[in-house]
Amino acid sequence: MIESSQIVAVISWVLLLIFFHLALYPWIKDYLPEIAVPVSWTGGFILTTLATWYAVLSGLPAGIGIIPVLIICICTCYYKKTGFYCQIPLEWRYYLLFSLVFGAMLIVRAYNPDINGAEKFMDHGFLASILRSPLVPPLDPWFAGGFLNVYYYLGHWMIATPALMAGIPSYILFNLALPTVAALSAINIYGVGHLVLKRTRLLPVLAFFIVNPYFIYLALSGTRSFTLLWDSSRVIENTINEYPLFSFLFGDVHAHVLGILPQTFLVLMVTAALTYWTNSNKSRLTILLFTALGLSIVPAVNSWDVFIWAPMILGTGLWLISKEYHIFYHLTHPKAIILRLLTVIKERDFSQALDPGPVAFFYLLLVPAASLILISPLLFGMQSPGIEGFGFVHAPSTLQQFLLVNGWFFIGFIFSLRTQMMKVPWIIVAIIPFFLTGYISAGLAGLFLVLVLHRRSGPADLLAAGGLAILLFCELIYLVDNMGEVYYRMNTVFKLYIGAWILCGTAAALMVGRECDIYFSVHPGLKSRILQYTVVIMLILCLIIPPVIVSTIHGSHTPTLDGMAWLKGTHQGDAEAITFLRTLPGSHILVEATGDDYQYTSRVSSFTGVPTIIGWQFHEYMWRGDNPKGWYGQRSKDIQTIYEDPDQTIRLMNQYKADLLYVGPVEHEKYAILLPLEGLQELYRNRDVTIYHHTLS
Repeated sequence: MIESSQIVAVISWVLLLIFFHLALYPWIKDYLPEIAVPVSWTGGFILTTLATWYAVLSGLPAGIGIIPVLIICICTCYYKKTGFYCQIPLEWRYYLLFSLVFGAMLIVRAYNPDINGAEKFMDHGFLASILRSPLVPPLDPWFAGGFLNVYYYLGHWMIATPALMAGIPSYILFNLALPTVAALSAINIYGVGHLVLKRTRLLPVLAFFIVNPYFIYLALSGTRSFTLLWDSSRVIENTINEYPLFSFLFGDVHAHVLGILPQTFLVLMVTAALTYWTNSNKSRLTILLFTALGLSIVPAVNSWDVFIWAPMILGTGLWLISKEYHIFYHLTHPKAIILRLLTVIKERDFSQALDPGPVAFFYLLLVPAASLILISPLLFGMQSPGIEGFGFVHAPSTLQQFLLVNGWFFIGFIFSLRTQMMKVPWIIVAIIPFFLTGYISAGLAGLFLVLVLHRRSGPADLLAAGGLAILLFCELIYLVDNMGEVYYRMNTVFKLYIGAWILCGTAAALMVGRECDIYFSVHPGLKSRILQYTVVIMLILCLIIPPVIVSTIHGSHTPTLDGMAWLKGTHQGDAEAITFLRTLPGSHILVEATGDDYQYTSRVSSFTGVPTIIGWQFHEYMWRGDNPKGWYGQRSKDIQTIYEDPDQTIRLMNQYKADLLYVGPVEHEKYAILLPLEGLQELYRNRDVTIYHHTLS
């Protein structure tokens, strides 16, 4: 049952997000009027994330991070910009879309709230650690004495810090995270449609939330509803092919899902750059600032996304330059640029430097530089092993697999580029080598990449070029990690394909929408309204049918937003002990049983945020490698010794600075427990669990 405390948590959460949004709204409405709502909402969220991080880095409480937003509010009143709030009722479509998406995804989470399965233990452990001990970097809940600087954790920080301000516990926050990411991403994508389209502005949002073609194929072939969603994300052999709706329904609050928010924000800002660039100087400056703000958090939320957005921002800068100048002339004649800058300085006519052309060069240089400056303290503190190199894909995707994931986009591309293909049929010659060598999918992506680069007619083509370049990259190159020979390209496809979906889906929707706008401008009337209503109905179906399916396949348990509620029915002793530990003040380190990844192990540290000696070992190995040297395997042996050799228990607990020893059903099952008679004091007991306290020496 959804209790009143959960309702209060939801209301507090939404009101806090709205506060971040309203603080920035009047300033952005002045310069980017059509997209002031999404830019201020996501921009305010990101600004608060960085402010809280810097506050804690400086030794201040995380709540201090709200001060920049408060200062902006004071400036709004001082400069009497509050009149812009009168325009908010005119933005009702944004707020309606946010409410629809947030509400639908909240229902999904209420009927599937359990923090159990996949990597939910890990994701909740990060949130619980940050909420319990908001440090920079946060404590690693699965590696006593370690920190999360071995993992790109800023997305979890982004979600956790507003909860600190609102007093929302981690097990409820877990189920608020993805509805928030989905809803803010939806209004970002709707903002893109608002900039480019007239009658079908919701079409990009529909493309964002639609299932992939393989889902439709499985549904028509009679696949059981219980496995339908999962199977639709395992199309290309030995890889993972998640798409946004799958990620939101599956429920892992994982870095690649949290990274959807800054990605959709950057899609919006790139589209704004191509749309607003010839407007006022202040509009261009606003675009520069918020693009840098969005880009800054990308490597710290999900580092893989850098491979998408570093090239995309550079490409956008070149695209803007090519609109004002002949790009190849300036690339081959750099003296022309230098001479113009010298003339500006000599004549002291700096107004020319604010024209669209010169500012385009600033975009190319300043956005990456400013974003790196903003996030450099966090990046310099990262100690992740990173990527080991690049490799050439020796078993590319079959054309059938490729289209069962990306087929919707190519239908849109073919529809939009049909005339272009007729004009330059010779382009097909360029992809013959791909077909002859068996890289047919790469050839298809390469063909349409050349076509959109040849046309270069607007934001849709730029976004399509970025998405197609990712698909082409994934068919030819993989990033070397420690996943082994069979799954050598799994992470490359897994982490980059969501970005490709966002870019290609938005681009294809814009292309189709633009064609529809042209047609209905010539043939206005009933057909135009029918199309608009059809898009709305399809989007609503995408947001209603999934909650209904989820509520039926996960049993008849009472809906709740408490992600730990399932523990009370399956592991009541652990549930009660964990509840006690969550209220235990102070800093602690815990000894609990270790075990295999993806199992009911490391559950106490995951649900409390109290660090344990070692949690899921393979995950920790992926993050930190063999640093410190020799830890892998040794820590699990030491845990066994602590439980089974009373002569070594106290010594090893002192070695790891562990002051709590947890003895529950899992520990009894795994170890022949024999504890010392002295040095441990019983701190808590129920029928299944005993927790001992040890005073460190």
